Amino acid sequence: MVMRMKSTKLLALLIVGIIVLSAGCIGGGSGTGTTSSQSPTGSSTTVSTSKTTGTTTASATTTTKTTTTTETQSSRPVSISLSQLQDYVGKNVSFQATLEGIGYDSTGHFYVLSVSGDGVTVNVTAGRSVIESLNPLEAGTGSVIDVTGTVEDGNTVRARNVSVVTSVKPEIYKISSLSEDDLGKIVVIRGNIEGTKEIGSNLKLTVSDGTGEIAVFMPGSVVADLPNETRAGLKEGLGVEVGGYLDEYKGSLEVIPFTWMGIKAYGEPIGVETTTSTTSSTTTSTPEVTNTTISGLSSASGRAGVEATWVLLSYQSSTRRYVMLLKDSSGEANISVQRELLPNPIEAGTGSEVYLVVDPSSMSAINVTVVNPVPSPLMETANITEGLMGKTVVIEGQVEGFKTIGNNFKFLLVDGSGNVTVFIPSSVTADLPSDVKSALTDGAQVKIGGYVTEYKGTIEVVPYVADGIIVEG
Repeated sequence: MVMRMKSTKLLALLIVGIIVLSAGCIGGGSGTGTTSSQSPTGSSTTVSTSKTTGTTTASATTTTKTTTTTETQSSRPVSISLSQLQDYVGKNVSFQATLEGIGYDSTGHFYVLSVSGDGVTVNVTAGRSVIESLNPLEAGTGSVIDVTGTVEDGNTVRARNVSVVTSVKPEIYKISSLSEDDLGKIVVIRGNIEGTKEIGSNLKLTVSDGTGEIAVFMPGSVVADLPNETRAGLKEGLGVEVGGYLDEYKGSLEVIPFTWMGIKAYGEPIGVETTTSTTSSTTTSTPEVTNTTISGLSSASGRAGVEATWVLLSYQSSTRRYVMLLKDSSGEANISVQRELLPNPIEAGTGSEVYLVVDPSSMSAINVTVVNPVPSPLMETANITEGLMGKTVVIEGQVEGFKTIGNNFKFLLVDGSGNVTVFIPSSVTADLPSDVKSALTDGAQVKIGGYVTEYKGTIEVVPYVADGIIVEG
């Protein structure tokens, strides 16, 4: 009887233990006896199981969904204008801007887009995969693009997405017309392939359009993306159309397509412009120059020589050449001039007497010689006003707010009277000695010789030759 009662109690205890263990199993508890399950309302219920007492307790812990929603909203880009960039450092933003040019940072291994808007110009850095949607045969310099990315500083945005809003179709350039003044611009050339060369995974073409030859350098990543039909058409003697940005390598100009869409292979030769020249006329014969006056240029032929006073200097973006306004006793005339022919403004600026050999049919200079140099005046920045537009000046002071815009340099030159913006075009920065280029930083004392111009309402001094930039300390 006693044994039967003990067995009954033992059986009861065993049944209770089984029930407790079953409760833990049903709850899906871990080794700590704690589990949680999501309620339909978004709150979670925590169930604790005590092994010592065999009891369970339930407590509700509220987990709000608004936290996740808030984080999603904060990750959305804020739509801003370029003038607000400095207020959003470290933030995710989006904006629209005008594409001015493209370059490549070989140190950081990323592309740099120079974009402008709201009176400012900034850099947008991006990998090739981000910008390969920009077809350089369709969207050139001047196109409006939409950029989404993170603001790194007041002058730089790291892009995650770039798309075209309004495309400006680039013109097809004659190869002979391309110069250092076009560095960074999106250009299109069309001609026949004169040579091909594989450099590792890269491909280099030599293309001629009858007016000249230029190298086309295709990075390996672009070559890998080329459709088979296009790749098969990149052979000597066959026609090609290439869109990309203009760059310089070891003193030679190159067109760099940054996407396979910038390559169009015709699969057959195409007609190109031809020029007639003979070796004897080039090497042994010098065309005769007939001297005339400014007013006589309109009726002159061949090559005409004219001596006159240099009055003003400007830049004509449509021809990508500088324009000298010349004056003599017979009248005035604008003569287009390649940058390389212009004298150092520190030594000979506007007001100098010059002798030009001119092609009257195009009113362009073939050669420029300074006859009586007049150095550009040294002026305080406070006196650089609209009244000096087109005049050459020399300014001295300290560099402040130095920044690069693509391959261009821009900064404020500050002296005791005030400050003025200095813009150094990429064609000039390419000519700067490495020691001068590296010394152009905030705090540097410099002397700048250039001409006075205006960009979007801001007066600027633009040095047009490397000799017009001197770092003094």
